[in-house]
Order: sequence, then C-alpha cells, then structure tokens
Amino acid sequence: MTDIPVLHDDPWSRVTLILKDRWASNPVSDEAFTRARLAAATAGRLRPKALLFWGVPNAGKTALKLKLLREISQRTFLPGSPKPLVVLMVEAPVEADEARLYEAILQAGHQYVPSGNVRTLLRAVSAYLDELRPDVLILDEAGNLNAYVGARGNVCLNAIRRLCNVHRMALLGFGTAAAMTALQGDEQLENRFETFELRPLAPPEFREFVELLTRAMPLRHPTSWSVSMLEHAYELTNGYVGRAAYLVQEACAQAVLSGSEQITEAILKSGELSNSLAVLRHAGARAGRRTRRSAI
Repeated sequence: MTDIPVLHDDPWSRVTLILKDRWASNPVSDEAFTRARLAAATAGRLRPKALLFWGVPNAGKTALKLKLLREISQRTFLPGSPKPLVVLMVEAPVEADEARLYEAILQAGHQYVPSGNVRTLLRAVSAYLDELRPDVLILDEAGNLNAYVGARGNVCLNAIRRLCNVHRMALLGFGTAAAMTALQGDEQLENRFETFELRPLAPPEFREFVELLTRAMPLRHPTSWSVSMLEHAYELTNGYVGRAAYLVQEACAQAVLSGSEQITEAILKSGELSNSLAVLRHAGARAGRRTRRSAI
C-alpha cells in the first residue's frame, strides 16, 4: 500500500513528501516480505532459518529492510506473536577478522567493547545476547562477506552461524551478489542459507508498480504513462524496484518544481534524470565486476 497524496500550496512541502521513503506493493518485494516473515517465525527453534536477500545496488533492499523494521516496531510483522520481536541489526565488517565481527555486534548494541583477545570479546557478545535475547539478527551490507575467504574468512562465517544456532536467532542478510559468492565458498553456510534474488520486474509488473507509485504522489494532475514513456523508464531502470522508485520520485519532484504537475516524456528524457539513473546502473555493473573478480 502507499500513502494518500496530500496537496500543499508550498511546492517544497510537496517535494519533501515525494522524496520520503515509502513502500509500494509489487510482486518481487511482496514475496520477499513474506519470505522474511516466514524466516522470522522460526526464531527460538533449534535451527532458525537464515535468509539472504541479494540483488544489484538499488534493487529494493533498503525499502524492504525499512518495511521490516517499521512493521516489527508496530507489532504488525507477525500478528498473534505473544511478544514483540527483538531485532539486532549489525553491519558486516569489511575485514575477515573474528574479533572485528564481535566488536561490530557490541557496537551495534551500544555496548562496551572490552580490550583483550577473541575469547574475551566472545564472552562479552554471549553475555549481551543472553541479556537481549534477540529473535532476529539483521546482517546489513552482507556483500562485505565476500572478503571472508581463506581460513580466517571461514572462522568468521562459522562464528555467525554458531551465534545464530546458540542464541536461536533467525538471520536476515541484505547484500549484493558478492554475498552469494562468500556463502558459496562455505558448504555448511551455503546449505544453511536460503537465498532470495530481488530480480527485475517484468514489464507488466513494472507498469503496475510505477502507476501505483505515481498515484500516491501529491501531484495536481494525473500522469498518463504512454507506451514510449514506460519503455524509456524501463530502459533507464532495467526494471529494478529501487531504481524505478527513484525514477518516479525524481520525476515527480521535477514535475512539481517545473509546474507541469505530472510526469511527462520530456521530464523522463531530461539529462539530469538520465544521468542520475546511469550512475545507479554503473554502480550495479561495478558490483558485478567486483564479484566476478573475487570468484576467479
């Protein structure tokens, strides 16, 4: 679902509304959200599920993560759950170092990080998790796991798996294809993790998504998406949810500031919008090249 458009006389008030984070239903994100719910529901079991959401940059990972956190805070993520879900979000360190992993967990929880060896840090992490009793561990920037190669990398990956098993936490990871490469290097982790690709929307799905999102925007005139506009938008975004949302938001902001009050073909073909989307596409291409090099 999307927010109901609110019209203000001040154009910048409407631009602020346009650029806010929002969720718009689509087949890819909706299925991903359902899979996350199913994984979170296994918290507390002997072997909770671990699920990796992966895709190119701007495929929709951030919107999905924000949706999860919002629904969890509102207790609508798992209706009927006897207690609110406790979530710990940690950014995967870029170094394949077990001590750095434990430090990242303590820092994410705003805990004191003791000086000492790995055993000292592990005891601190275990004590913190025993007290917090998290249901879900969200591992952000899971693409950093691509650096976890060799013996040191395997130690770190197994430390993540061990912590989730001991403390019975469901694990939700968010990353690029680089995260997939890391998991495929460890047979136990590859078997443990379920994966979900945030794939591009098919053209009919894409049309529904951009039309739904556009209707939620505070524009004074409705936008009529012509075939040529849709084809150009799809070419700019490659059909990815995050890029499509960016395109609609930026185009709507330009529509307000230009006075057209609707998305037009001229706005979609403007140099500013095309250049911004090109940067996002090139970021995805660079991420793919880094993954392929690491796999060689």
